[in-house]
Amino acid sequence: MLKPYLLLLIPFLLTSIALKAQTHKIVGSIEINNGNPLPNATVILRSFADSILIGGTSTDSNGKFILENINSGKYKLSVSHMGFAPYTTQLQVLNKDLFLNNIVLSSKEGIKLDSVTINRQRPLLTRSIDKLVLNVEGSVYERGENGLRLFNVIPGVQVIGKDIKYRGVENVTVYVDNRKLVLPPEQLEIYLRGIPSESIKSYELKAVPGAENDAQHGGVIINIVLKSEYKYGLTGNVGVRYWINDNNNGSASTSLNYRVGKFTAQSSFNYQNSAAYFQDKIYQEFKSTGVYNIQDDNYKEKYHSINFNFGFDYRLTDKQTIGINYNLLRNPGDFSNYTNNITDFFADKSHGNPDSTWISRKNTTFKYTSQMVNAFYRIKLDSTVSRLDIGYSYIGYDLDDPSRIETSFLNSEKVESRPRDSIFAYNNGKSHAHVFNIDLEKKLSKSLQINAGAKYTSSNTNYLMDYRFGLDKDSPLDTNRSNQFLYNEKIFAIYGSITKSFDKWQVKFGLRTEKTKYDGVSVTSGEEIDRSRWDWFPSAFVNRKIGDDHSLTFSYARRIDRPGFRQLNPFTFYLSRNNLWQGNPNLKPYYANNIQLEYLLKNRYSLSLGYQTTDDGIARLVTNEGEIVITREDNINDYRNLFLSFNVPLKLTKWWEMNFSTTFRNSSINLHTVPQVKRTKFNQYFWANSKFNLPKKYFIEISGNYANNEFSDIYDAKNVGKLDITVRKSFFNDKLTTSLELMDPFHFYKLGQTIDNEAINRSFVRNKIDWGRYIGFNLAYNFSNGKKTTDRESISAPGNDVRGRL
Repeated sequence: MLKPYLLLLIPFLLTSIALKAQTHKIVGSIEINNGNPLPNATVILRSFADSILIGGTSTDSNGKFILENINSGKYKLSVSHMGFAPYTTQLQVLNKDLFLNNIVLSSKEGIKLDSVTINRQRPLLTRSIDKLVLNVEGSVYERGENGLRLFNVIPGVQVIGKDIKYRGVENVTVYVDNRKLVLPPEQLEIYLRGIPSESIKSYELKAVPGAENDAQHGGVIINIVLKSEYKYGLTGNVGVRYWINDNNNGSASTSLNYRVGKFTAQSSFNYQNSAAYFQDKIYQEFKSTGVYNIQDDNYKEKYHSINFNFGFDYRLTDKQTIGINYNLLRNPGDFSNYTNNITDFFADKSHGNPDSTWISRKNTTFKYTSQMVNAFYRIKLDSTVSRLDIGYSYIGYDLDDPSRIETSFLNSEKVESRPRDSIFAYNNGKSHAHVFNIDLEKKLSKSLQINAGAKYTSSNTNYLMDYRFGLDKDSPLDTNRSNQFLYNEKIFAIYGSITKSFDKWQVKFGLRTEKTKYDGVSVTSGEEIDRSRWDWFPSAFVNRKIGDDHSLTFSYARRIDRPGFRQLNPFTFYLSRNNLWQGNPNLKPYYANNIQLEYLLKNRYSLSLGYQTTDDGIARLVTNEGEIVITREDNINDYRNLFLSFNVPLKLTKWWEMNFSTTFRNSSINLHTVPQVKRTKFNQYFWANSKFNLPKKYFIEISGNYANNEFSDIYDAKNVGKLDITVRKSFFNDKLTTSLELMDPFHFYKLGQTIDNEAINRSFVRNKIDWGRYIGFNLAYNFSNGKKTTDRESISAPGNDVRGRL
């Protein structure tokens, strides 16, 4: 069997295929009026008859370019560079390579923005004081891609199934035009796939978020900045997707933009009908009794969800804009969702025939609706970035989750030995939140800027867990396990930051403070919690440019991680008859400190050194009572993480690009348990990506990753690797894009975890998971009927951090 670490070598296998193509090349050079070479000029080749895009490149530092894999025929060649008049010519390739005479571009007056004259193309990567920017507009990634796949171009960021990770393990919070996307992984994947690269200006990576961002810790922040130019009339895109694993799955999405007069509207709709599933194999030994069991879990959920967005802006004047945005996320649920559990019990590890067997089946619906409305007012204070935003958001969440569990007990002869156990559980939850915000951004001078703002959040939740002795809602009530929990929370936050530039230095200092008051009560037991506190969150950034090719950035920030509202509910959730999860109303927020030093070379190669600390972090503690496994979260973990990460992009040929990313970590945990546990691991994460530009507008992308010796929460993760292959082709000037996905064709990806504590030794492997391994086909089409461009405002939606905790 092919080893996972060999996946990094597989891209080389395609080299021989590309070399066999019977094609030619076009060679030329670009210079300006005085005879000097012109680097970074854009060269585009289109067919003569119908202007279909054939290929494109940019000139090197000597002004030279090569277009390879060109068939014989007639073409139109165009050359452009900001600050120079465009150049177009006709040419013909006749069964041999074509060498062109020098092409001369005539200069024109520069384009002035705020008294700055721009005469050259922006590099792919740029670094500002607190973020790394991937400039998609004008790059080779501008056409034929989508918003999800482009995450793999950002240094250190990878899309792994439904998850987006930074440096292998760090979570990513996604924003679009400063609006936080709070969607389940399945919906987030659909939404991002529906954003064509043609509408994306850049990606902004904040590895250490500053004071202007919510203190709630959600990992690193990546903001997708869309092009603000929308055409008058109707523009948009449609997409469909089909994929097969153990089930047939499909999704469809559309996005529309419409502009008339002072009115701009946007809407999008996503629908997915698929099956979420996994298959686990679990081995468990209970140390107090010596009982050993082998457990097979099979879970399947029919997932047919709806995500609808609508928003509009209206320009009151040239400087004032009002607008409203609405989002609906709904999963109707299906009671045919199930979890099957078969557990064989043995007297010891010698196996043989089981002494007894439990067979449990759980059916559940898990129906929910999440809605958010955001209204805003913006006034631009001058012709620069200065502005004042005022906004309000309402968030509502409704959960309806009836489930039933029936368990039969068999002896060694596979005969039922006692009456079946029946449980009906009805979990109903309602949450509501109101958020008010005001934000000021003021540029005092060319080198000095201030940001300040305030935010108030009021939220309440009402969760009911109703247990019955039987299999339906009319069965007798179990008063010992049933409960109702009410929780109220109010957060008031103010922040300020100042940014100053000094020649080649740039500094930014910020401070955020939050007053949190919350209370909760168990209606059934009368248990209450009531707390109030102030928290302070400083941040600092220092950037130093060293020549034109080097920059160093120091970053520091303190963040908070509050428990989710469902985590605080003092309920017992039955995952199966012998596997329980318990909420904990005594969970407390915990704090994280993040220090990083980043070196950027030639706006391409990056090296980062960092140290992260967390005290009293929330961790999952797995114990048992007899043969019942119980998972409960508590503030027990002091975490330390020292890491070194680097990213190296390589352009091996005109048609072959590679990107390598590696992170080395020294991670340690200190658990406040009895007995106390201290452990340290040196772990590694490797990722590689290859992109092949083949003849006739075919593209092949191969990406792989491998994680070694990592923690899974506070336990040991199984080493795991993954290899994915994508083949893509574009038509009609890149308006229509098709792609074929082969996800994990060699079945490397098998998640696993080992738990070994005083109570239990537990090892599991997830042999199958719906998003890990499949074959998929995608079709996307972009259309436009407009003629003139305009802008739509990018306004932050302040309620999304609360929505994520719901």
